[in-house]
Parts: sequence; structure tokens; C-alpha cells
Amino acid sequence: MASRALITGASGLLGQWVLHHWGDTAIEPVPVRHADVDLLVPGAASDLIGRSGATHVVHLAWSASGRADYRTSGDNERWVEATLELVEAARAAGTAVWLTGTAVDDEADAADAYTRSKAGLKTTLSSLIEDSVVGWLRPFYVFDEDRRRPALVEMATAARERGEALHLRSPHQQHDFVHASDVGRAIVATVSHGLAGEVSIGSGSLHSVADLVTRLDTAWSADEDQQAPPPTHSGETADITRLAALGWAPTRTEEFFTHG
Repeated sequence: MASRALITGASGLLGQWVLHHWGDTAIEPVPVRHADVDLLVPGAASDLIGRSGATHVVHLAWSASGRADYRTSGDNERWVEATLELVEAARAAGTAVWLTGTAVDDEADAADAYTRSKAGLKTTLSSLIEDSVVGWLRPFYVFDEDRRRPALVEMATAARERGEALHLRSPHQQHDFVHASDVGRAIVATVSHGLAGEVSIGSGSLHSVADLVTRLDTAWSADEDQQAPPPTHSGETADITRLAALGWAPTRTEEFFTHG
């Protein structure tokens, strides 16, 4: 039987890059978009697995990060339920499955619903992840200057277009920024090589918020009156050892920060 991979969230930021980089793997990609299937409907995930005959599932679908309310949306908890349904159906069918976490998905007491939901899902599935039954993709601070994501990139680009400087509350805080294109390649490499368990995806290097904004050709100034407290995981880098062993490297990220 030919290998087929369902890719949920195929129209999202990461989903588009995954499809772009899929290339000549031995697995046929099958995009699944919200317009095709509403996975938040109870039973939809099980039905999708049952009728697809897929050998792999790459579950990227969630509340769209491009929406202003995605961190507070009540859909976050519904996505946990839908994802658990999908995992149960995939395991029953003998289908390999990869899910998507975040750089802060070990933050059990997070203030926002999005992070709490991702952290809760990871905790619920921890034994399956640790035993490499389920793949847990863990992108760090994803950006895409062309698609103007995340909100910081949108604000910086809009300020540049207005000819204004962007006021930054935390210009010197450092994060492991990684381009969405590199994340897409990392996911394809992970799935095509059958790499399960936790897979962190980042550049393995730190760059400041100000550096990212400067590389977008946007002038900035520090907002001295509204300094932001250091966020959790500021200054941490992804352990990309497992990906590097597959020959993957964050080339688009390095190009962005080197050449701007």
C-alpha cells in the first residue's frame, strides 16, 4: 500500500510551507483544510482517519495564529478534544501521527488559553511522546517576513510603510527565532525519516527583538515607560541535534539574520 500523509491545517502558515517543501519523498501528501473538514465537529477526526487510509498524519490545525483572539479563544480547549480524538483514531488504525506544540508548552500555569491547551495536551500524551509512539513537533519563535507573521513582524512592517519608528517594550530580549520555511523543511524531514518523540525546531541561536525588527528595515526606539518583564523561556534555544543528524539546517533563518 502506498504511503499517504494527511496534513491538517494545510492552508495555515506552517501547512503551506510543509507542502512547499514536501518534494520527492516516498510519502504522498494529502492536504486537509478547514474548508474540507471541520475537525472541531465531534467524530470528524475519527471519520477522516477511518476513510482516508492514511499511513501518516501531520496535525498542524489549531486556532489560526493570524487571528487576534487566538490566544484567548474558547476553541483552544475544543482543539485539545479534537486532537485527542484524532490520536486515538490514528493509533487504532496503526497510523503514525505528529502533533504540534510550542516553545512554551511546558508552562502548565500559563496565563493564556492557547499555551495552557498546548501544555495540557502535551501532559496528557506525555507517555506516548516519551515512548516515541507520537511525534511532538516543537517550533520555537516562528516568523515569516513575507506573510507578516507574527504580530511583531506585522507591526514592524506597517511602521516601516508609514515611515515611522516602532516603539519596543523589550528590544533586547532574545529568542530563538526560526523562519517558517525552515520549520516546514524540518517537519518534512521529521516525517519522512519517521522521527518520533519530541522534536524541537529552532535555529539553535539567539537574536534580539531589536535585531529582528532592524532586519525588517524598520527603525525602532525603546519604550522606556512600558518595559515588559522577561517572558518565560526568553534566552533559551532549541536543541536541534536530532534534526541536524538528518542533514537539516536553518538556512533561511541564517540568511535572514545575516543579510537582512
